Amino acid sequence: MKTPWTALITQILKPLASGLASLCLLALVTRPAQASVAYGTINNFDTVNDTGFECHGFEIEIEDLHSADITYTYNWNHYGTPQITEDNSNPLHPKVIVRYASAKNPDGTWAAYTAIPSGPIQPTDGHQFTNPSVNFGGEHFGSGYRGTPGIITYHWLLDNGAGALVRGPAVMVSTPTFTYYAPAAGAPARVQAVIQPPEPPEPPVLEFGPASWVKEIRTTSHNHHEVKLRDLVSDDPDDPNGKNWRNGEPDEVETEWQLLQTEFNQPNGGINGKLEGAPEDLPGGDEVITRRWEFYKYVGPLDHESGEALAEKVGPDGLHGVGVKSINGVEVDLSKVEIVGDYVGAQMSALAVRAPVGLIEHLQDGLVHDPYPTRTVVIAGHAPFAATNWGTLPAGLAFDRVSGELSGTPTEAGVFSFTVEAKADNDPVVRRTYTLTIAEPGVNLLARSTVDTVPSPLGRGTTAGDGTYPNGTATTVTATPAPGFVLGNWTENGKVVSTFPSYTFTNIVNRSLVANFVPEPPRLLATLAQSGVLILAWPTNHAAGFVLQRTANLNTVDWVNVTAVPTVLGTNKQVSISPLTGRGGFFRLVEP
Repeated sequence: MKTPWTALITQILKPLASGLASLCLLALVTRPAQASVAYGTINNFDTVNDTGFECHGFEIEIEDLHSADITYTYNWNHYGTPQITEDNSNPLHPKVIVRYASAKNPDGTWAAYTAIPSGPIQPTDGHQFTNPSVNFGGEHFGSGYRGTPGIITYHWLLDNGAGALVRGPAVMVSTPTFTYYAPAAGAPARVQAVIQPPEPPEPPVLEFGPASWVKEIRTTSHNHHEVKLRDLVSDDPDDPNGKNWRNGEPDEVETEWQLLQTEFNQPNGGINGKLEGAPEDLPGGDEVITRRWEFYKYVGPLDHESGEALAEKVGPDGLHGVGVKSINGVEVDLSKVEIVGDYVGAQMSALAVRAPVGLIEHLQDGLVHDPYPTRTVVIAGHAPFAATNWGTLPAGLAFDRVSGELSGTPTEAGVFSFTVEAKADNDPVVRRTYTLTIAEPGVNLLARSTVDTVPSPLGRGTTAGDGTYPNGTATTVTATPAPGFVLGNWTENGKVVSTFPSYTFTNIVNRSLVANFVPEPPRLLATLAQSGVLILAWPTNHAAGFVLQRTANLNTVDWVNVTAVPTVLGTNKQVSISPLTGRGGFFRLVEP
């Protein structure tokens, strides 16, 4: 029986001045008996504004796919949730456009922009692109897809001087692939990563394509922790405990200073046409592996006629070449020539063979009587899923519980809210509430952001406050625990943002908040017997067991478990502490 599996890949890249950007991937394929290739489908990348102008959006164009093939999108930047459209003017080669665009203020000015960099942006600054409160010359965008796409192009969007957005220079992006080898003859499953230069959008002028230096880094061990789209980012030097591409594992450089350049008239692009990583074992079959590729400009000599890069090795200083070579008729000592230029980006990738079922984060707005692009809301994982939904959809739109897709043509305007829940095998149940705005044609929707909340674990409480709110306004979400539980905290992407049931913030970006509920601690009752014995009691009917602990000083963290075995008396557990004289202290109940 064939088993579906999922590869999750994300990449971060600072492009060259000519427009090199990055890509992140996720794939759903069927695993055959031998090897299969996962073609990436989650795009998640940093890109520097190198146009020389303020930009007001960004477009991703993907050939040979449909809107239903688009899965996750990255929605936490200055522009929020992108609009997805489909171009079927050429039925043999359809196109999908993922368009991030600024809204307009009431006076007609742009509500959001991407600044012109004031100077070179360092690799360690890339993590700031994920913070919409910072605007120093770049953005973090992303989209996902299923299937095998054709050419993918990226464009900054510029004001044409008349208040409309037009495409800036197009850029090409390398697309990594992972080849999966199923267990056979006692050998464990294996995965091999390959990266190749991007395919040019037009027939090449020279025999060789653009050259760059690539450094490949991989994690040396793997775990079973789920990797999410927002986790695979460059390290933040100021947050050593923050989530990043390593997934909590150590790393090592596997390949250093390999030239990457396509030779168009040779099979597989020639000797430098791809970089193959060493196969990695998956002994448990469900480990998550992560890799990072760092890109640097090639600034060494080129053959004038063919465009071939003539410096093939980097010296020990990581800057100059190696050896003496005849270059365009002149003998050149490459050890005196700088061949490695500026760092231009890093691509982070992860592969999860047994990814769980997921839900996309947000839905785009729509127009009355305008066909809504078919969107895949439920992202299938390693096992078949079952989905349900409740709430209100606009007339004309429908959610298919079998395919997990939303489609149709809305016939009424308004703001609608509905919830989707999906489960698969033993995966955790996933739930998300969506806010969908349908406008009349010609209506100018002002800059706004979406807030969605979810209780965790499901069943321990409820949340409220989901909706769409104008940017810059105060927004409040609330958490109401079920009997026997209390709110532990609110988190966003794993980080605690509040510990109060009512959380108010100023909205400038989409927010996805989780209310984490914990069992309510039982009340600890103390009775002092005439013999000097201290009797401590607590209810037996609590949802989770608790452990009695003791310390001599509240200013210390040196709490130790009380070793006495509790006895049951009526509806309470109790422990006798004796003798008490000279051994006073403090007691508490904690979850084990």
